[in-house]
Formats: sequence, structure tokens, C-alpha cells
Amino acid sequence: MKLQPISFSGDVKSISDDDLCATCRHCDYQPGDMSGCHQGWPGLEDQNQYVVECSRHEQQVHMLEPA
Repeated sequence: MKLQPISFSGDVKSISDDDLCATCRHCDYQPGDMSGCHQGWPGLEDQNQYVVECSRHEQQVHMLEPA
């Protein structure tokens, strides 16, 4: 699989649930809109422009709200 630096414009990128970024705490993930990366998009994307690798990826921790 050939990987390339992440392509983005104006510090934002359209990402989907399939992108590694969607689960990263550094990502300002906006489904259906343009998303931002607080680390400057340091990862790599595949030929379909899905982010598949990132040295700065940190899994989000979801806090459950009390019932």
C-alpha cells in the first residue's frame, strides 16, 4: 500500500469515520464538514485519501454521562 503525506487545505480536511483521525484526541472532528488537527496533520494517507497512520495519534477517551 503506497502512503503519502496527508493532503489538506487551510489547516482543515474532510475526514470520515474510517479515518484514523476520527478517533484521535488531537482532531477537531466535524462529521459532514471540514475537520482540523491540533498537531498539523502529521500522518499518512492511502491512495483513497483515508488517514491510516499517524505518529501522534492518541485515542480519545469518551466520558460517559451519568444516567
